Amino acid sequence: MDFIYRLFKKKQLSQEAFDAYFNRLPDIIQVEWFRDGKFIIGKINAEGEEFLTQAFSAEEFVKMVNDTLLAVYEIPKEYFDVLLKVKRFVPDEDQYKRLNDVAIIKSNIDFEKKLVKA
Repeated sequence: MDFIYRLFKKKQLSQEAFDAYFNRLPDIIQVEWFRDGKFIIGKINAEGEEFLTQAFSAEEFVKMVNDTLLAVYEIPKEYFDVLLKVKRFVPDEDQYKRLNDVAIIKSNIDFEKKLVKA
C-alpha cells in the first residue's frame, strides 16, 4: 500500500529549485524566423547554441520556442509546466504583430525572459 501511495503522491515543488531552473535559462534569445507555406519556422540562438522549431500560428510558435528551450535546458517536467505558466520568453508587442502578419515572410525576434503576470 505504501508503494501505491508514493506512486500517486504529488511532489512538492521547491522554490529554490524553481529559481535555479529559471536562472539556468538564458536571459535573452534571438530567433530568426520565416514562413514556409502554412508553417512558421524558426532558428533559436541561445548563448551560441542553435535549435530549430516550427508552428502554424504566432501563438503556437511562441509556445514552441518556450517548449524547445525548457527541453534543451533539461527542466524537469513538474517544473516545466510551472515555468510555462509564470515565466517564459515573450516577444514585445511590435514583434508579436510582425509574427502574426502573414505578409511578412521573414524577420527576427529578440525574446527576453519575463515574469508573466497572472
